[in-house]
Amino acid sequence: MPVLQGHFWRPLAQERSLVSWLFPWFVLVCAGSFAKLSAVAMNWWFAHRLPKRIIVLTHLANISLVVGFTLLLTTGPGSKPLRAFIANGNGELLLFTWIQLAVAAIGLSLLVWSMVEFQLYAPPACQLSCETTRLDLRQQAGAAWRATFVGAGPMRRIALLSGNEQFLIEVSTKTYSLPRLPAAWDGLSLVQLSDLHFRGAVTRAYFEAVCEQAAVLKPDLFVFTGDLLDHPKLLDWLPTTLGQLSAPLGQYFILGNHDWYLDVPTIRREFECLGWTDLGGRSVSLTRPSSTPIILSGDETPWMGTHPDVSPPSSEAFRILLSHTPDNIAWARRHQIDLMLSGHTHGGQIRLPILGPVYSPSRSGCRYSAGVFWLEPTLLYVSRGISGREPIRYNCSPELTKLVLRSPDQGATRET
Repeated sequence: MPVLQGHFWRPLAQERSLVSWLFPWFVLVCAGSFAKLSAVAMNWWFAHRLPKRIIVLTHLANISLVVGFTLLLTTGPGSKPLRAFIANGNGELLLFTWIQLAVAAIGLSLLVWSMVEFQLYAPPACQLSCETTRLDLRQQAGAAWRATFVGAGPMRRIALLSGNEQFLIEVSTKTYSLPRLPAAWDGLSLVQLSDLHFRGAVTRAYFEAVCEQAAVLKPDLFVFTGDLLDHPKLLDWLPTTLGQLSAPLGQYFILGNHDWYLDVPTIRREFECLGWTDLGGRSVSLTRPSSTPIILSGDETPWMGTHPDVSPPSSEAFRILLSHTPDNIAWARRHQIDLMLSGHTHGGQIRLPILGPVYSPSRSGCRYSAGVFWLEPTLLYVSRGISGREPIRYNCSPELTKLVLRSPDQGATRET
């Protein structure tokens, strides 16, 4: 194995000892641990209601801290005794070096825990079936896919990265048995779309193609769980995308934190002009003859409004909540929500082999970055979304999902 060369590593090569082999790997593990601890802090911090300038400053500070800690560990005044300590246990370490090692140990523990949590994840037993198709829009567009789906701006180069799954859509139909769903509503279906992030690096044609696929699924209702825009001038994309969707029980939407940065009243008004019902901080009732109603609510907190009033006319009412962030799961459980649909976290957008996602702006970190979770009495479904502010996806393709709800009164059994 060759010794790493370069300005920072020459002292290691000159020592010609075991430490010259161990130290680079040790520093690499410490750097990863610093990065993980930093990501955990960032995930928690960005789950809050923050202005854009604070987010930008936090990103810069975060990068500076991780790079600074790593460089000090590598080339700082404590690096020589640290190399000696690793090689043979000798060397008096500086207090700052001990602090760095303690921080790295905490970060490493969190890294291992999140890896184990990711590897042990499995859908809950109430998932009866899952039918999934991976749709490569690039193949459909042929040689012209770049001109068709990749737009302008500095982010277009990210969309063109080799192996990027941004244009590889996972279209799924998933069936769940929910204990309080009335028999009259058995088979109720909905299609969730989330996190479109109109910005320009991905063209309108991509979102139109996704919405065409959504229409093919023919659900009873469509729901959109926030983050439509990153650029206000692209609001005119709405009529030819989500505006083309309709369902027998209607179309319902909430907005997200990226919409909050823009002209919220105008976005709501455009949605409503296209036949979508605004659920931001409010509830509506879906009824069928001889059955208790379904209460459909929307929650845009912590960015906008308040939690919706979910007091039903009947305690038997089945409750569905649209919440942009999965962080509202505790509130949902307290208020007996049966099904909560979220987005916001994008599945992390990049899932590292074995380790899984790292970045997920949630108070729970990467725990609810994507997937379905049974947290009695609530089934939480977190979509990976359709796009993102940065159009990058690795091992975490966008998703378009139809959920079919079954009542246990109909004798639904788990399919294999």
